Amino acid sequence: MFKDWFKKKPAKASASPRKGLVLEAGIPPEERVDELPLPEAQFLRHYHGFGGLPDDAGLRSLLLQALRHPDFLADLPRGTLHKLLAPGGPLAGAAVDPDALLRFLGVMHGEITRQMYIDSARRRARARGIRFHLPAGAAASPEEQAIVEADLHGLGPGGYPFEALPENPHPGRAAKYYVRVILDERA
Repeated sequence: MFKDWFKKKPAKASASPRKGLVLEAGIPPEERVDELPLPEAQFLRHYHGFGGLPDDAGLRSLLLQALRHPDFLADLPRGTLHKLLAPGGPLAGAAVDPDALLRFLGVMHGEITRQMYIDSARRRARARGIRFHLPAGAAASPEEQAIVEADLHGLGPGGYPFEALPENPHPGRAAKYYVRVILDERA
């Protein structure tokens, strides 16, 4: 008689909500956000700039709501896509190209996480602004290269004070650059 000690037992359904790996990693509950920072104007700029999704007010509203929900960070673009398109999901049976939707969610994930980093940096003691960097070997557009190389505010190349941060120069496309906080070294 074989023992089935090696077979996994089905996991019990948890009564508590699923903890997100990204959203809750080291973030105390009192500091978690109720809504992700995504102004409607920024969303619309990227939605219309993307051009791969239908011009449908209902779809835009649904996506804006999904992108503002904190679960978007935990689920990431692919998990959010599955939730939206799953049977019984808000976009089940909709005429939306899943690949295009996944690419758009990826663009927005980059925009939202960059904004969250910037918002957090604003609250840091000694923070003077943000520096834009390109990854080594990244092929950037002339507009992105200009952002990274400009020294318009005396903070060095790619340095901007919080009140003068440039937007992604290509609506609907992922920015090649990443950002880091500039700290005042005199303290």
